[in-house]
Amino acid sequence: MALDLTGTWHGVYAEVDGEALSASYSRGVESTYQVNEFSIKIHGKVEHEGTYSINEKVDPNQITFVYTKSSHFELNKPRTGILQLAGTTYKNCIGAIGAKVPHGFNTAPNSNTVLTVLQKKGAEAAASEAISPQVGPRILAW
Repeated sequence: MALDLTGTWHGVYAEVDGEALSASYSRGVESTYQVNEFSIKIHGKVEHEGTYSINEKVDPNQITFVYTKSSHFELNKPRTGILQLAGTTYKNCIGAIGAKVPHGFNTAPNSNTVLTVLQKKGAEAAASEAISPQVGPRILAW
């Protein structure tokens, strides 16, 4: 089954070089995927755009980004990582441009590695609509 990232994903967790980023920063990340193109907004501002491809023939699956617009990455060079898609949750761990693919979903100091966990836009609303009013509010924990 082909992995399909089509749509908009909102950040729930982000980590860079072994350090967790603030929850407010993580929630400000929005990634949009269409066909083979991506766009990443940070707090409403487009910071990165380009193309992506997924290799499902390896485990874990790999993703390669090529930036055509970026606020701080070298353009037109591949940046590879691994990804996992489970329902409405998408997780990736991306290495530095030109670096080897990360082995796991973790980062280390001075590695230029980024771990991001995102939730499909609209998924939280759909989940809350499916809950009966008699059940009451649902608290999601990560």
